[in-house]
Amino acid sequence: MLQKKSTLMFIFGTTAMLSGPSLAETGCVAVAPQQPLPASSSARTISKINFIRHDIFDLSHPQTVWFHRFANEYHVITTEPTIRDDVLFREGEPLDLAVLAETERLLRSRRYLRQAEVQVTEYCESNQSVVVTVSTWDNWSLLPKISLGHEGGETKSNIGFAEDNLLGTGNQLQAEYFNDSERDGYQLRFLSPNIGGSHWQTAVQYADNSDGESYQFQLNKPFYRISSDWAFNFELSKEIKDISEYELGDEYNEYRSNRDYAEVSGGWKISHYDNQVQHLNVGVTLDDHHFLANDDSTRPQPADRDLSQIWLGWDWFQSDYQKMFNFFQFNKVEDINFGWQASIRLGKLNQGLGAYTTGWNLQATLAKNWQLTPSSWLTYRSEYHQLEGKALASQQLFSNQLRHIYHLTDHQVWISQFQWNVGKNLFRDQRITIGGDDGMRAFPLYYQTGNKSAIASTEYRYITSWHLYQLVDVALAAFVDAGRAWDNPDRTTPIDNDTLYGYGVGVRLLPSHASRGSIISIDLSKPVTDNPELSGWRWRLIAKRDF
Repeated sequence: MLQKKSTLMFIFGTTAMLSGPSLAETGCVAVAPQQPLPASSSARTISKINFIRHDIFDLSHPQTVWFHRFANEYHVITTEPTIRDDVLFREGEPLDLAVLAETERLLRSRRYLRQAEVQVTEYCESNQSVVVTVSTWDNWSLLPKISLGHEGGETKSNIGFAEDNLLGTGNQLQAEYFNDSERDGYQLRFLSPNIGGSHWQTAVQYADNSDGESYQFQLNKPFYRISSDWAFNFELSKEIKDISEYELGDEYNEYRSNRDYAEVSGGWKISHYDNQVQHLNVGVTLDDHHFLANDDSTRPQPADRDLSQIWLGWDWFQSDYQKMFNFFQFNKVEDINFGWQASIRLGKLNQGLGAYTTGWNLQATLAKNWQLTPSSWLTYRSEYHQLEGKALASQQLFSNQLRHIYHLTDHQVWISQFQWNVGKNLFRDQRITIGGDDGMRAFPLYYQTGNKSAIASTEYRYITSWHLYQLVDVALAAFVDAGRAWDNPDRTTPIDNDTLYGYGVGVRLLPSHASRGSIISIDLSKPVTDNPELSGWRWRLIAKRDF
């Protein structure tokens, strides 16, 4: 008996030594989520970072079936080094809760992660240190792309696959064959969002389309955090495609576009105070655009243009993020910035770089979100472009988008949006179109085209409690659209310039455990028009990131 007792004591003692001291023995206490740390006059340091990686599906969920277990079994979970590469703090550094929140937002921006939490989980008073735990939940990242859709009077299809988390490294690989109203062909794409933890990114894309070959190569290091000191971007691309011109959704002309584009730029932090940062950017852009007639051309093609330029830019960013739900999407955490965001860029056309004329190019953006009441918000974004050159007609475009989001209840959301564009002498291939993808959901693609447009839309969305086998969240919707595009100097026949109206009902599907995160909208809509070709109800299927 004594021998058995001695053996048990030896086992328990050895286990205790191997497992290390308990929280009580080290003077550390557990910290619950959202619990404030005890007051202290001295700075705290991060003594340890723990990583908890969750698989795609919770197998304890009552709706668990065989394919949930199959997905978890054959999915390569995001590796700890991949997650660690995105962590913006290190062991031994002072604790900064703002940096923890910034890391959480960066992790949530990775499409291969469904959710991320970065929290202080232990506090050690004896040495004023903390333990931080980084918890992540994976998305299903290998997505077959097999679809047949009909939207705005046109049929679209594609087949292929996209892997958004190749072997758990966060790299993306995509291959697909596609066919839509403009072209068909295949496309290959590779993207690495964080090369070796350096926060350098690279993207390589190649497409062989029915209207020509296209490619793109990009290597850049963005301002990936508010305290980043510098940024760099290099991009090289060639795009060959056929561009169609429409009236009332019917194609009447086509021509070929051949664009060669290259840009190299750098940016530097010039001031950083509290949650505000300013950057100075400088770059060189080569932009050569040629147009050719093809077999389906019925009108002369646009004039060639070269807008190569040297430019100087400035941007101002305020960081005031809040975690929101049912804002642009539904049933998922959305990081919404309520700070000001502004940028301006002034370029000088340079004939030494290939530009056809001298002149200047101005681009400016302004964005802000406001909380109006505890249950309503307003978002605003504005862009202004102006192009002036000796051999060019003065060109301007002022674009605005105003959106109001109102939570009637936790399950009911009313979203209203007004967008307007005022242009002057826009290039033919850059004119504003409405219909289908571009607002006016009850009308065909490219139904109206012009230098100016205005669209008002409202959508009521009821977010149901239906979660179909942990795969799809469901919302029901009803919407009304009104809009108009006008001032098209190249129209060939008198066309309907009246304001368009349409309404409909639909279903919104959110693949809750898939890396793409797009809302699938299935709509049944009816245009209000005297055009007999558009009588009756029309159906529409499209995947978009938000409303």
